[in-house]
Amino acid sequence: MENDKISAGSAQIYTPGKRLLRDNFTFAPKLQSMKYAAAILFSLALWPACRNAPATSNIPAEAGATQVAEQNQEPPADFLAFYEKFHADSLYQIAHISWPLQGVTTIDVDSIQKQHKEVFWELKDWQMHKPVDFSSGDFKRNWQLLGDVLVVEHISYAAANFGLERRFAKRGEGNWELIFYADMQELK
Repeated sequence: MENDKISAGSAQIYTPGKRLLRDNFTFAPKLQSMKYAAAILFSLALWPACRNAPATSNIPAEAGATQVAEQNQEPPADFLAFYEKFHADSLYQIAHISWPLQGVTTIDVDSIQKQHKEVFWELKDWQMHKPVDFSSGDFKRNWQLLGDVLVVEHISYAAANFGLERRFAKRGEGNWELIFYADMQELK
């Protein structure tokens, strides 16, 4: 019985030609009851989330109390004057961008897949934005307005599923600024 090995510390029994047996009888009931207790506590913690939402909401009672984004409406006149100058004068454009400019670009994951990546555009890497000729029919534009303080511009190819997004905000002194730019990328 030299090959027989008994280890009292780990409750293992080894016999040649037989597999290792482990005495789990003392720990199994405690482990099972701990699993059940954990499952019950977890269920109780999630139970309130399954109930119906309360009847009240955080939507104001007054219909005019919120500003809803209006699509394809003409932006305010002061914005259109800013927009023309923004595309005509490079120094004016640089002065009316919130640096570093938050935005999104597309990076190549591999030869087939592309992925959107959040970026902060820097002045040293900026390329002047020129006006787009919409009269040719190659591009289309969609304006989205949030009151008279935020204008979101979507420009896309008419024949393809690619486009860009720019967001302009009216600052405290009444000056407009570009606050977000997502470069040309495949639209979802």
